[in-house]
Amino acid sequence: MPDSERLGTHYFPIQVGQFHIYEVEETNYYLIGPETENYQLRVEAVDSVMLSSGEVQYTIHRSRRLDENSEWKLDSIWNTSVSLNKVVANENNVSFVKLVFPIDEGSEWDANVFNSRSAEYYRYADQRSDTTLADQSYTQTIRVIHSDEGFDSVGRDDRFEVYAPHAGLIYKEMHVWAYFQEDGQVDPNKIVSGRDLKQVLISYGQRD
Repeated sequence: MPDSERLGTHYFPIQVGQFHIYEVEETNYYLIGPETENYQLRVEAVDSVMLSSGEVQYTIHRSRRLDENSEWKLDSIWNTSVSLNKVVANENNVSFVKLVFPIDEGSEWDANVFNSRSAEYYRYADQRSDTTLADQSYTQTIRVIHSDEGFDSVGRDDRFEVYAPHAGLIYKEMHVWAYFQEDGQVDPNKIVSGRDLKQVLISYGQRD
């Protein structure tokens, strides 16, 4: 029997009927200006199948609503494949290696190995920490850094996710955008494309 504590698979618990609900603040940048949305996102595993590779592939329904008084509406369908050494999420038909097992601080891997994009290396932060989100306390959380390039002459690229034991993804943050450019000149006061996102877990559970 695999040791989930040793491998770290308990940082990505998943089974059919499991759901997570997040509060999301999202800003998309356009040439005409930014547009900001606040909404709730429900991520639920609705089906699973065993692949010939031995991985289990889960069908994930992602639904949105404005607030707790609104009706959920299906937004998209993704899938996630889980094995004893990795988690691969297919997001809008692009596959990313989200986690690798065992979880070792400082480990890094090419998240794009299963898609046609150039290599991009995710890594685990160097230490685990305790945190509180939406009045819920989590211990020994891990941070997966997707990019920490920060600000440069043409824009910004900072992205990371935080996972907690037996809870899964509890927090996600990204800041990816480009400044306005004209005739070789960059205006750092004007963002013309990109996205800011903060996603906070507010509840999770298991349907019967």
